[in-house]
Amino acid sequence: EESLIDQLGILLCGLSRLVGEMVERAVARTDDMAVVGRAAAIEDLVALARATEPDVVIVGLHDAALPLACIELLLERPRMKLLGIEEQDGHAQLYELRPEQVELGEVSPDEVIETIRAAVQRPIPF
Repeated sequence: EESLIDQLGILLCGLSRLVGEMVERAVARTDDMAVVGRAAAIEDLVALARATEPDVVIVGLHDAALPLACIELLLERPRMKLLGIEEQDGHAQLYELRPEQVELGEVSPDEVIETIRAAVQRPIPF
């Protein structure tokens, strides 16, 4: 059996009792994952994640917007993944930060300026 160190750490946050129990049972059936913490409220998420250092956070989403604490956590822990579950309809979204490289080729100084302007005007993908 794998030790907790070899397992993916899963942190649960803001899930209803029913959904939280379903996720916990699913994780318990695996050999490579373990629930490392549970936060009842989104306000507790960042502090608990700092303490438990999860690989994945599963958070209950109650509207279309990703809570600010989730964005803060993704920025602080860029290798971590965040799985948002919309409990009303059971849909889920996976959020992650990943480096993106766009090949620009040879550019003139003016093209550098235009590239910077275009990059800054991109909407945040959350």
